[in-house]
Amino acid sequence: TSSTDNPYTQYPSVAKTASINGFADKIYDDLPPCAQPCMFQNTGITPCPYWDTGCLCVMPQFGGLIGDCIADACRGEEVSVATSLAISICSSAGVWEPYWMIPASVSEALASAAADVATA
Repeated sequence: TSSTDNPYTQYPSVAKTASINGFADKIYDDLPPCAQPCMFQNTGITPCPYWDTGCLCVMPQFGGLIGDCIADACRGEEVSVATSLAISICSSAGVWEPYWMIPASVSEALASAAADVATA
């Protein structure tokens, strides 16, 4: 097949290594502290290489674990920041809308946690 037949030839190249995984590496330092432990999910539940950002972004079984963890650990603006970073990294990897593929139940849990303002 020629490159014109292959829709994946336009995707950005990715490093074939990662410290944590291809999803977490580029956003980890910018995440709220409550969300950082959520990035250490097992990529083995997907067919993706651990370093492949785009592949991990489209795996709801992987994104769902991260999203559930963020919804449990973070509140309010922390959730919004973590979710925005996840969407941003997936978008920059060439993933189509909604960019970060997570189950509807996880999306609802994140929305609820984002609406919940943390109390001291």
